[in-house]
Amino acid sequence: MGEYVCRLGTEAGQVLNQTHEASSEGELRARLASQGYFVFSVKPKSILSMRIGPPRSSKIKEDDLLIFNQQFVTLSKSGLPLQKSLEMLARQSRSESLRAAVEDVKERVRGGALLSEAFDAIGKFPKIYCSTLRAGERSGTLDKVLTQYVTYQKTARSFRKKFLSALIYPAFLLVFLAGLIVLIDTFIIPRFSQLYNELQVPMPPLTVFVISLGLAIKRMGVFVLLGFVLLVMGLRAAGKSQAARIQWDKIKFQLPVAGRLLQKFSVAEFVRTLSTLLQGGLPIVAALQSSAASVSSPLLARGLEQARVEVMGGRPLSESLRMSGFFPPMALDMIEVGETTGALPSMLESVAEFFEEDVNIDLSTLVAMVDPIMIASIAIVVAFVLVAFYLPLFSLAAQVH
Repeated sequence: MGEYVCRLGTEAGQVLNQTHEASSEGELRARLASQGYFVFSVKPKSILSMRIGPPRSSKIKEDDLLIFNQQFVTLSKSGLPLQKSLEMLARQSRSESLRAAVEDVKERVRGGALLSEAFDAIGKFPKIYCSTLRAGERSGTLDKVLTQYVTYQKTARSFRKKFLSALIYPAFLLVFLAGLIVLIDTFIIPRFSQLYNELQVPMPPLTVFVISLGLAIKRMGVFVLLGFVLLVMGLRAAGKSQAARIQWDKIKFQLPVAGRLLQKFSVAEFVRTLSTLLQGGLPIVAALQSSAASVSSPLLARGLEQARVEVMGGRPLSESLRMSGFFPPMALDMIEVGETTGALPSMLESVAEFFEEDVNIDLSTLVAMVDPIMIASIAIVVAFVLVAFYLPLFSLAAQVH
C-alpha cells in the first residue's frame, strides 16, 4: 500500500486536497470516482518523488505497447464497448506500468475525455500513438487506424532490432580487445618484468618499450578511469541541452562511413512515421508536428519543424524538406512524385522500404569490413606482446649455450 496526494472536485464545486492509501494509482482513481469525486490529479506521496524540476514519467515499453495494441484492435473489432475493452486490457496486462496507465485512461474516458486526449494526458505513450488515435477518432475509422499502427510498430521494431543485432558482434570484439589489453597490462607485463629483472637478462628495445608502456598505463589507470567516468557524466549532462544534442548529431552525420548510415536510418524512421500518420487521416501539418516529436534525431526534428512552418505557408512538402538540407536527393524526388500524383502516403511507404533495405545492405557491408579488422587487431596485439617478451628468452638461451 502507498500514500497518494489527491486533488479532487465535488459535485458542489469544491476543490479538495486529500491523502489516501491504495495499492495503485489506478485503483485509487476508480475508488474515488465511485465515491462521486472528480479526480484532477493523483500523485505518490514519497520522498523519492520529490525532485528538482518537473517529474519524469516512465515510458511504456515498446513490446508491451505492441501486445496491448494487438489486443485492443481485436476487442475493438468485436464491438465491445470502449470502457469494457480498457478494463479487460488493464486486467490482462503483465506490465505494472502499463496496467496503471490504462486504468488512468479508463477513468479519464469515463469522465468524458476523448481516448486520444486520455492517452496524451498521461505522458507515458509515444506522441505518434496519440496522434494516430486522434486521427482515427476524427475520421471515425479507429479500428483501421489502430491496425495500421500495429503494422507500423511491427515494421519499425523489426528494423531497429536488425540494426542493433548487426552491431552486437563488433561490439563484442571491441570489448574483448579492451579486456585483452587490460589482462596483458595487469598480469602479464608485471610478471615478465619481474622475471627478467631477477635473471638480469639484457632486454632489447622492443621489450623495454612494451614494459615501460604497460607500467605507465597501469600507474595512470586510475586517472584514466576517473577521466572516462567524468567524460561520460559530462556527455550525459550535455545531452540534456538541445543545442548540445544538435551539435552531436552534426558530428555523427559527418562521420566517414557511419554518418551516411545513420542519416539513412533517421530518414527511414521519419518517412515510416509520416506515412502511418497520413494513412490514418491526419493532416500534413499535424503529421509533421507529430513526426518531429517522434524521431530520435534532434537535428532532423529541428528540420521538420522548419519544414512544417514552410508547409503552413503554402510550400510543397518536398520543397520544404529540401530546404532543411538533411534529406538525400532520391528521397526528395520520390516524395515530389508522390505529391504530384496524389499518392503521397503510399509513396512515403515505398521510400521507407527503400531506405530500410538500403540501411540493412550498408550495415551488412560495414559489419563484414569491421569484423576482420577487429580480429586482425586482436591478433596484432597478441603477436606484438609475444614477440616483445620472447626476445629476451632467446638472448638468455644464447648465453647458456
